[in-house]
Amino acid sequence: MQPNGYGSGQRLNASHVVESELEHLEWAMRQPMVHLLNACYWRRRVLGVQCGYELTAQQGVRIERMLKLLASRPG
Repeated sequence: MQPNGYGSGQRLNASHVVESELEHLEWAMRQPMVHLLNACYWRRRVLGVQCGYELTAQQGVRIERMLKLLASRPG
């Protein structure tokens, strides 16, 4: 068992961590896609934030916007 609760299935409430992740993801998705960091990779990263944290309504909208953008990209 891990003492920090990671992997326990609980969603974390850490708004500052979510904001940092969302800012990074939004920045990264504006960059040219490369083979290893394709849309599939970024989709997994976005879904990881969505499933791993309790999101505010605004953060949820940002996540949905990113997923919609990624759905239109190959990979």
